[in-house]
Amino acid sequence: MGPDGEMQHISDDSANLTSAPTTVKVTMADLLSLLSEVRSVVIRGDEIVQGTLPQDADAKHPQVQRILTGWGATHFLHQHNGRTVVTLVRRAAPLPRERWWLHLLLGLATLLTTTIAGSYFLSRAPLDLRWLELGPVWIPLPTGINPGEIPAGLIFSVPFMAILFAHEMGHYGIARRHGMNVSPPYFIPAPNWINFIGTFGAFIRLRSVVVNRRVLLDVGAGGPMASFLLSLPVVAAGLHLSAPMPALPYDPAAPYLIGFAGQQIWLGDSLLFGMMRDLLVPTEGTLLLHPVAFAGWLGLFVTALNLVPLAQLDGGHILYALVGDRQRWFGMAFLVLLIYLGQQWWGWWLWVVLILVIGRGTIRHPAVFDLDPPVGARRQLVGWLCVAIFILTFIPIPLHA
Repeated sequence: MGPDGEMQHISDDSANLTSAPTTVKVTMADLLSLLSEVRSVVIRGDEIVQGTLPQDADAKHPQVQRILTGWGATHFLHQHNGRTVVTLVRRAAPLPRERWWLHLLLGLATLLTTTIAGSYFLSRAPLDLRWLELGPVWIPLPTGINPGEIPAGLIFSVPFMAILFAHEMGHYGIARRHGMNVSPPYFIPAPNWINFIGTFGAFIRLRSVVVNRRVLLDVGAGGPMASFLLSLPVVAAGLHLSAPMPALPYDPAAPYLIGFAGQQIWLGDSLLFGMMRDLLVPTEGTLLLHPVAFAGWLGLFVTALNLVPLAQLDGGHILYALVGDRQRWFGMAFLVLLIYLGQQWWGWWLWVVLILVIGRGTIRHPAVFDLDPPVGARRQLVGWLCVAIFILTFIPIPLHA
């Protein structure tokens, strides 16, 4: 076994296929007795061993089954040059102790800030505000709190938080199913006078190495699929509660309206949200979104943001799993598009900066441990479905002045 992060190559062509008891834990000697062209590495606390089965062996052979069972963790098999390649992954270092109190605290704080936001969307006054003039900018400062006005905002915060939670748990659940070391979700609360929806979203920390493109696609697609599917019924219920406003001026690029602290905020449209509006509220003109509808609108918008095909966003993971290094060309084209769209909504420029920070200055997705295993037809279908979801939910200009 090589030291942490160092690859060690071992060759042993004298594979012995005699059966052995299945109760003995697999050791490196066991692996060398079966596999040839073995390489081992420890990355981020994960032990990875890869080797090739003899030509007369397959996954059903008793000793191969003993190895796979006795390894006690995750394994992958794929064909390469007519031989079966086995990749074994298990945790070499103890899992870190999770700070559940921190995740709970951040979640409750975000529930509070998003509930306050929901109260504003209902024309309530949960906070007393004083506007502070700083040159050309006016900043609202809270001077008091009205507790009785806050609970009404749960009608927005609960469905919105549920969508965010579903997204992160989609990643978390699939990562754990692959035996990966992953953190629970971190929610990010935001003061409502800085971010009017009350949060900057949520994220998880993936602390394990990504073994191959199969795992990358599974984990990358899990979050967007979960948030997309949950957003659909929220949008449908919210549109039924929304009110057409025929007296207001209508702009096809900004057909939706919400109110926040006495201000009007105009929202852009996506292909999917527009189709659902035409189906469920078949009236022309501006539509005043109910807080539940706005929660669904945000759910679809967050899903699209994560599916942007850049760096280490979900869309970057999925596209890299589908097309490999060609992801960077799609990413470059989309980066140029976002810079152009930033002339209409400056938030895209901020998003570009955040993406570059996350990607450490590049839009190119880092390589996985093993590029050889094919993704497979079923996973390809899921991946291209995520691409379709991105096209349907992307909003070129989300907010209008």
